[in-house]
Amino acid sequence: MNSHFPTIQAHCLSKPNAYEDYPWGDTVWKVKPKDKIFCFGGVDSDKITVKATQDEQAALTQLPGIVPAPYLARHGWISVDLAEPQNAEMALELIDRSYELVVSPPKKSKVHPQPS
Repeated sequence: MNSHFPTIQAHCLSKPNAYEDYPWGDTVWKVKPKDKIFCFGGVDSDKITVKATQDEQAALTQLPGIVPAPYLARHGWISVDLAEPQNAEMALELIDRSYELVVSPPKKSKVHPQPS
């Protein structure tokens, strides 16, 4: 078991309406009622995957150990290597932000054409 897992697990489960699931072997934390994933990782892995905005993803992936998540990057998801000390320190904030984005996604701005 990785040393960060108990802290990550407890933090994720402390969120309102959060629960743990195991759809493909890894541990996945979701939020009801829509069963949206906000974080996932493995008991035996020092990595977690969380949601970010595209702008946040662009900035965060400049840091060591943070990369666009395979298959999910186009939606802003990032994989975070918790073996990097600064990433382990940021992990709970990244989970908080991911939860926020899943529970209350940002509104897409509507572009109004300017009269000519």
